[in-house]
Amino acid sequence: MTPHHSERNAWAKRHRKALTARHTHEDVLTDREFELLLEACSELPSPRAFQARFICLIAGRLGLRAGEIAHFDTTWLDWDRMLIRIPQYEPCACGYCRRQSIQEATRNDELTEEEALEVRWHPKTIASARAIPFDLSLRLELCIERFTNRYDSFSHSRLTINRRVQEAANQANLNGRVYPHCLRATAASYHAYKGVAPVPLQALMGWSDLATAQKYIRISGTATADALRQVHHR
Repeated sequence: MTPHHSERNAWAKRHRKALTARHTHEDVLTDREFELLLEACSELPSPRAFQARFICLIAGRLGLRAGEIAHFDTTWLDWDRMLIRIPQYEPCACGYCRRQSIQEATRNDELTEEEALEVRWHPKTIASARAIPFDLSLRLELCIERFTNRYDSFSHSRLTINRRVQEAANQANLNGRVYPHCLRATAASYHAYKGVAPVPLQALMGWSDLATAQKYIRISGTATADALRQVHHR
């Protein structure tokens, strides 16, 4: 096979993958679907009902990742400024972090498992260590306040987080795929539709690349519509 044919086949394979791959923003919930999901949370048995609502709200409106929710701690809350401060790292000995520490120590001869575990939990990227305002709605404030009244931390695994979201989605009879990361995409879409600019949206979601924020704003069409109205409605 000539280099030209090989290159063309590689391009065709990437193109087919791009056409068939499903992206998270395709699973974004509408406002109605999100409200149905929250209603369904309350129909689950206690304490799963509150846990599901907490997960759905802070993922679907504040954009927290599943790993951030699994390690959520009330020490992250700044009540004076009404912020959730995601730390750069936090020692953790949960099963997930321990497995990751073992893998890191295996790949790095100069690192012990204990050393890796000391700084093991950290958000996905450097940009993910961020401050997130939670006073965007009274509903969010009350949910977080009630969380602090019940728990010091969210001491459940990512598997439990996935399960709670799926239980609520099944209860709501929602069509399509509903999972924690699609709730994060729902938050990004929600704020983009409200008109949040790319840079603040990037900071809120903890993205490393501004292009990701621009993609959600482009999908929402809000920025384009506002710009057109400013020109034509003078």
